[in-house]
Amino acid sequence: MAKALTLTALAAALLVLLACCPCRVRGDESPDVTASLVSFLTALAGDDGGQTAIRLGWNASISPCVPGNKISLWGKTVHCFDAGGNNGHIKRIDLDVQGLNGTIDAALLCAAPALRVVNLYNNSLRGGLPEGISACSGLTHLIVSGNQLSGNLPPSVAQLKSLQVIEVSRNNFSGELPGDLSKHGLVRFLANDNHFSGTIPDFNLSNIQGHSFDVSNNNLTGSIPKNATRFGQERFWPNAAGICGGPLFAPCPAPPSKGSEADDGDGKEDDKDKDKDKNSAICFKKKRSKLGLKSKPGRGRSVYDSSRLTTATTTTSATTPSKTPAYSLPTSGEHSAAAEAGGAPAASLVVLRRSVTASITSNAAAAAAKELRFEDLLKSPAELLGRGRFGSSYKVVVPGGAALAVKRVKDAAVDEEEFRRRMERVGLAKHPAVLPPLAFYCAMQEKLVVYEFQSNGSLAKLLHGSIENSQGPLDWPARLHIAAKVADVMAFMHTTLRGGGAASNSSSGEKAAADGPIAHGNLKASNVLFTAGMDPCISEYGITAPPSAGRDSAAAFRADVYAFGVLLLELLTGKATSAQGDGAELARWVTSVIREEWTAEVFDRALLAGSGAGSTEQRMVRLLQVAMRCVDASPGSAQPPTMREVASMINSIRDEDDRSFSLEA
Repeated sequence: MAKALTLTALAAALLVLLACCPCRVRGDESPDVTASLVSFLTALAGDDGGQTAIRLGWNASISPCVPGNKISLWGKTVHCFDAGGNNGHIKRIDLDVQGLNGTIDAALLCAAPALRVVNLYNNSLRGGLPEGISACSGLTHLIVSGNQLSGNLPPSVAQLKSLQVIEVSRNNFSGELPGDLSKHGLVRFLANDNHFSGTIPDFNLSNIQGHSFDVSNNNLTGSIPKNATRFGQERFWPNAAGICGGPLFAPCPAPPSKGSEADDGDGKEDDKDKDKDKNSAICFKKKRSKLGLKSKPGRGRSVYDSSRLTTATTTTSATTPSKTPAYSLPTSGEHSAAAEAGGAPAASLVVLRRSVTASITSNAAAAAAKELRFEDLLKSPAELLGRGRFGSSYKVVVPGGAALAVKRVKDAAVDEEEFRRRMERVGLAKHPAVLPPLAFYCAMQEKLVVYEFQSNGSLAKLLHGSIENSQGPLDWPARLHIAAKVADVMAFMHTTLRGGGAASNSSSGEKAAADGPIAHGNLKASNVLFTAGMDPCISEYGITAPPSAGRDSAAAFRADVYAFGVLLLELLTGKATSAQGDGAELARWVTSVIREEWTAEVFDRALLAGSGAGSTEQRMVRLLQVAMRCVDASPGSAQPPTMREVASMINSIRDEDDRSFSLEA
C-alpha cells in the first residue's frame, strides 16, 4: 500500500513538471546553439574538421549544461550557470592555450544567449575581432591576449554595456582605441604590445583593480588618464613621442589661447619652450622593428615589456658624443680637481692578486688588470652598457686590446675603508659562477670596480629580446637551470659572507677586517651574465650592499631573497622590470593576476608553448610559488625563506624535472 502511494506521488510530481515545462528543460541550450558553438570552435581551430571539438568533448548532440550544475558535460573548457534565470545556460568558455590557429566567428559565438566570459588567451588566432562581437550582449570578460589578431579594435566593443574586463595585449591590433570604452566601469584593461595609435581614452582608472591597466608598447600619444600615478610609468611607456601628463611624464602643453600665435611675434620660439621640446625629443626617441620597440645600439637600454619583451629606450646622456659610439670613461669632480692642480688622484687603483680570483676569469683579462693603471681607464675607449639605480656600467678596451667591464657607483653608502675590505672579502669567496672583481678604485664621491667583460651579455637581454638567440626563446629547462644555478650561488655567498670573520675560503693568514654580512645588494637580470660557454654567473656582488655595521645576517640578506624572487618572476613571466625600480610592480601584477584566479596568464607565452606535458606546467606553478614566498611582504605573512632554503626547493623541482625528462626519453 505504501509503495503504491509512493508511485502515485511520483507520477503526480512528474505531471506537474511536464505541465510547467512542455518543451525542453528550462535553461537547456537549444540544438541550434550547440551546433553553432561546435562550429565556432572548429573555425577557431582553423577548420580542422571537428578534431579539436572531439578532443575537448564538444558534442552538438549533447546539451553542455544541466540545470543546477556548474560543471559542463562538455568538459573543463565550458562552465554553466547553476541558478537564477540563466540556470542551465553556458556562462563561460575557456579556450586558453589550446593551440588554436583559426579565426573568430562572432555570429557563431554569440548564439549562446547568456555567455559572460570568453577566454581565448595565448593561442595563434588570426584575422581580427569582428564587429559582430557586440551581439554577445551579456559579455563581462573578453580575453584574447597573446594571439596574432590584427586590424582595428572594433568600436562595437564599447556597445557591450556589461563589459568589465578587456584583454587584447600582445597582438597586432592597430588604429585608435575606441573612445567610448572610457564610459565603461572597466576593472581590467590590457592593450599593451600592439600598434595602437592616437590618444588614450580618458579611462576612469579609479575602477581598475590592482595594477590591471597597461597600454605600453604602442604608438599612443597625448595625455595619460587622470589618477594614473599608482600604475607607474611602465604601464604607459614606451609609446609615441608626445605622451604627457604629470607626475609620471612631462606636463602636457597648454592649448594656445584664442587668437594667440605659437611664437612671440618675431618668428622665434621661446628659448625655454625650445629646450623643453629638445629634451622631449631626446627622451622619446626610439625605433620600431617588426617585433616591437628596440633600443638603438649604444643609445639606451631596455626598460619594460610584456611577453615578447621588445622595449623602449631611455637615453644614455644628453652629452654623449654623437660622432663615435665610444667615448672616455667620465671623470668625477675629484679627478677633475686633481688634474687641474697637476696632482694625482686622491686614491689609486687597487688590483687584486691573481690568487684570489676564480677560474672564471681568463688569463688575458687577469694579465690586463695586473698592468692596469687608473689613467688607463680614463683614457681608454668606453661604451656605456647601461644605467641603473646605483650607477652606470661601461665596456672599456684597455691598451693591449683586453675588454673590461667597469661598474661606476656614485654616492655609495659605505665609506672607503669598508668598501676596500668588502672587495677583498668578495674576492676571497671564490665560486666558479661568481664574476670576481679584478681591481677597484675607491674615493669619497664614487667607487669603480673592474671585471672581465662578458661578451655573451646578460639574462635581461637574452630574456627580453636584445640578444638574438639562435636556439629561439629560452625554454623551460634552460630557465629552470638558470634559476637553480643562481640560487646555489647566492646560497653559497650568503653562507660564506655571513659575517663573524674572514670568508671561509680564505687562508689562515688572511682575515677580513669587516665582520658584518655582505649581501649582493643589487641582484637583477642584468647582473646575471653568461660566460663564453653560456653558463650563468653573477656580477657586481656586494658593490651596492648597504653598510654591514649593526646589521644581522637575516636583515642583510632579506633584500637579496626578495630580489631573487623578482628574478624568478622575470624568468616565469618574461616581463622585465624597470631599470630604476626594485621589481615591486612586477610582483604586484603577478599577485593581482593570481588573486583573480588566472594563474595561467602569468607565464610567458614562449614558455607555455614549449612546456609539453601538464606535469611541466605543474612544476612551473611550483616555481611560481617559490617566487611568491620570496616577494611576499604583506602584513602577517610568513618569514621569507633563506637563500639556502630557496635553493633546496628549486633543486627539488629541477630533480623532478630531470627524472620526468629521462622517463619521456
